[in-house]
Amino acid sequence: MSAEAQNVNSMDKDDVLRVLEQYALEELEANLVTFYLDNVGVDYSRSEFLNNVTSLATDQDISKIVHILFGRTPESISLNSVLRVFELAVEEEEREINGVYYTPEKVINYILEQTIHGDDTVCDCACGAGAFLVQATTRLRQITEKSIKTIIRENVYGSDILENNVRETKIALSLLAAENGELVDNNDFNIIQADALRQDWNDAFPEIANDGGFDVIVGNPPYINIQTMDEKTKEHVLDQYDTVQSGNFNTYIPFIELGIELINEGGKVGYILPLNYFTTLTGEDLREYLQTGKYVSEIVDFGDTLLFDDALTYTAISIFSKSSKSSFDYIKVDSVDDLNNLPDRDFIDIKYSSIDSEKWRLLDEDEFGNIRKIESFRPLDEVSGIHTGIATLKDSVYIVDAVDLDSEYFTITYEGETYRIEKEITEELVKISTIEASSDLKHNAKRIIVPYKKQIQRTLAGDGKQVETTIIPEDELKEEFPGTYEYLEAARDELATREKGDGVDYEPWYKYGREQGLEYIGERLYTPTYSSGPKFLHHETEYSLFANGYAVFPKTVDIEILERILNSKVMDYYIRNTSKEIQGDFQCYQKNFIRKFSVPEFSSSEKDELISLSDQKEIDQYLIKKYGLSLEVSN
Repeated sequence: MSAEAQNVNSMDKDDVLRVLEQYALEELEANLVTFYLDNVGVDYSRSEFLNNVTSLATDQDISKIVHILFGRTPESISLNSVLRVFELAVEEEEREINGVYYTPEKVINYILEQTIHGDDTVCDCACGAGAFLVQATTRLRQITEKSIKTIIRENVYGSDILENNVRETKIALSLLAAENGELVDNNDFNIIQADALRQDWNDAFPEIANDGGFDVIVGNPPYINIQTMDEKTKEHVLDQYDTVQSGNFNTYIPFIELGIELINEGGKVGYILPLNYFTTLTGEDLREYLQTGKYVSEIVDFGDTLLFDDALTYTAISIFSKSSKSSFDYIKVDSVDDLNNLPDRDFIDIKYSSIDSEKWRLLDEDEFGNIRKIESFRPLDEVSGIHTGIATLKDSVYIVDAVDLDSEYFTITYEGETYRIEKEITEELVKISTIEASSDLKHNAKRIIVPYKKQIQRTLAGDGKQVETTIIPEDELKEEFPGTYEYLEAARDELATREKGDGVDYEPWYKYGREQGLEYIGERLYTPTYSSGPKFLHHETEYSLFANGYAVFPKTVDIEILERILNSKVMDYYIRNTSKEIQGDFQCYQKNFIRKFSVPEFSSSEKDELISLSDQKEIDQYLIKKYGLSLEVSN
């Protein structure tokens, strides 16, 4: 391992926090930068900027800080190590508010290789500590052979909403110059503090505007939900960006539009992005924008590989341009290391005519043909009801792990006191995520307090019975179910913390946080939200509440037939090619991803034949033939 890699890998967040417990951020910067510059051996006395940065350094503090960060006092540290310290020094609250995450160096380098090809102007609109811009400067020097100082002055641009990040990007570029025997100063930088989504870019960099825009935009845009955005920014973004007109968005979405708007006609945008922009409802405006403009050039999908240590975000490298080609390149990889040999691998050519803005399915022609066949019959959401379960928002209060006191009561202990819960006010609860097989349902002991009156209202044709529920009035609850009322009264303060205690007024105070999933009666097939393969579990019940997943209630198809179809290779293939994936090879079985899966008609003899099959491979082969798929069944 190189000394540089050892420097980077030998520190972690806790080391940086230990330093920040004793020193201000500016002191950390001063001492670390001084140590770096002294080892580079450059005379930086003529740089006002570096003199200001290092003014707080002392020999004693340098030794102490470097030892904490690296566990020893190394002879030298790399520029990447300095950048890593800067990135780890971002406060957790600031990181969450502004969506700041460290980007792996291999990802940065791949993006730059795909976007920078000449004497280009390069901008990172949310530059963080400068990782992209430092590597971009290095690549530009290799291509142009210009001096680092000239590249910083003429080619490199950036902005960030945080003052600390702007300063640290300037420091990083200064250190890169120093490493190459050059000095830069305040008037050499094109790095500004600004909210990129609200910034007037023509005013900030008129020379770029006069040239028609930047040659290259790169970066790792912030991932911030609209709910945490300040009102002025929210209003501005909704007013100015076409990609967020649904009203619910994450900031990376308008950042894509911003990047495309800021490049010139021959320019390129290279981002690392959440891959859910392919499928989410909030991304539909973005997908329409990208399809209409034919802006996508290349997508490298990392699937269920997590690139960021501190974020559960699944990502894809996305390259955009204004070339208006009829198709774009797509490939799915298993790890960052696969970026090393991508030129030797076959990308899939995705034609814009084959994708729908409702949801992108990035498939080759054979896969696309199979999916069309699977969706060519009666959609699942027509032959059945697909429903989510209950959401009390305070399960710890309502759920009873059934401990019998006698034939009429369960007991429950809360804060050291034991309460009697009337059995009549409880129902069976199936927590789908905890059930492994249909046989487990027979031994399910979970019950839930249901402070609602239930009455069968009507029979819906093909949809089974449906229940009408009304909350039990408080005086009636107290009189008819005194043990339960006493218990709920004891837990009243805890119930008030539903919705994180945001002042939601529940009337009456003991009602569920959300009154969904109470009305469904009849046999059903449960599916967890995420599963490594189809797991639709048959529950022969009249009335049972469920949570942590979905239930499919057949309308116009036999439940035994539907159970075999939904648990087959056909469904597994469909989900793996149309749904989203999380770490551990878990696929998503939300209604949004299964509703278009279709069910063919079966004759009586076909039904008998399918039911008679017991071997899963035989079932899969039968259904693959029934759907007319080009698909092999593995042993």
